[in-house]
Amino acid sequence: MAYCSKCGKEVHPDAEICVNCGCRIKNEPIISSDDGKNAIRFLLTFFLGFIGSFIINHTGLKPAGWKSRTCAYFFLSIITFGIYPLVASICNFTFDGNKSSNIGYFKA
Repeated sequence: MAYCSKCGKEVHPDAEICVNCGCRIKNEPIISSDDGKNAIRFLLTFFLGFIGSFIINHTGLKPAGWKSRTCAYFFLSIITFGIYPLVASICNFTFDGNKSSNIGYFKA
């Protein structure tokens, strides 16, 4: 287990923030990217929704080993009155290919 450098409480090894005092555990930036294209993917999905997702899947913007959930963008945007594409678009800023799951994407 890991310990918080500020309060000394035990924290989960994968934790980024201490639940006891709110101190950052990891020095990595919250907004991270392994390929530097997160902002472009955000703009495409935010302004074009499922069409932007389709463009991502068929260009060099697709993250290696991942596919964008184009059908989910289409159907969930209708069901949630546009809330899902907004959330998924914002999550493009925090996309991390090392995580086991990312909102709006699935492993190809």
